[in-house]
Amino acid sequence: MDPMEGVTHSAPPGGLDPSKYPVPIETVYVNNLEERIKIDTMKQALHAVFDHYGPILDIVAKKSLKRKGQAFIVFDSQKSCLDAIEEMTGFEMYGKKMRVTLAKTHSDETVKRKATDMFEEHKRARLTMKERKLAEEASKAEARPVAAKAKPRKTGAAAVPDEYVRPNKILFLQNIPKEVTQDELTAIFERFEGFKELRYVQIRAVAFAEFENEQFAITAKENTANTLLGPEQKPLKVTYQRQ
Repeated sequence: MDPMEGVTHSAPPGGLDPSKYPVPIETVYVNNLEERIKIDTMKQALHAVFDHYGPILDIVAKKSLKRKGQAFIVFDSQKSCLDAIEEMTGFEMYGKKMRVTLAKTHSDETVKRKATDMFEEHKRARLTMKERKLAEEASKAEARPVAAKAKPRKTGAAAVPDEYVRPNKILFLQNIPKEVTQDELTAIFERFEGFKELRYVQIRAVAFAEFENEQFAITAKENTANTLLGPEQKPLKVTYQRQ
């Protein structure tokens, strides 16, 4: 699980309303950091300067291009966040002045510790946002103009890779070994909340697992993708049915 997925700087539609939580947001979002500094070194430096404001539960920073130059710092109280924002905005580190704001959503760490009863719902909402964002990014990438000499591409739903099909309540299962039975597949998915039925098209080595809603399907997908099946232990491919 990617811990940065548990907190975002902008609250996307479909997430849980922060006001519904029994605990305030206790995470700050820091950006405009020097991207050339190694992640471990940056995290150590951030811990050293922010530790003054209170206990730090986690610092999340990533190497990926989209996430370079930013970090999330999870405190044990909102007061620590507000004090850090007031005093650290504009603080210069490695030659750049950092920007510090309150994160827009709760971190997984905060919810696990202080709103345990909400954690599963929080996690499902966060996974829903993640899947929708991936689908939107794939759609935008497909809409970008291509070079004049580029080969003709598929259009419509078929142009979107399976991995970026918009989340929905039906999972599309592929790469199923011929030795695997419908009962064995059903046993894998029926243990997840909201399971309705599984339809196995054995001649094509694919199946469809239907759930009551997309959040239940997302949870099942996250926990079953790459499950090893059959004598050769082939990884099960789990995506969403094309609409």
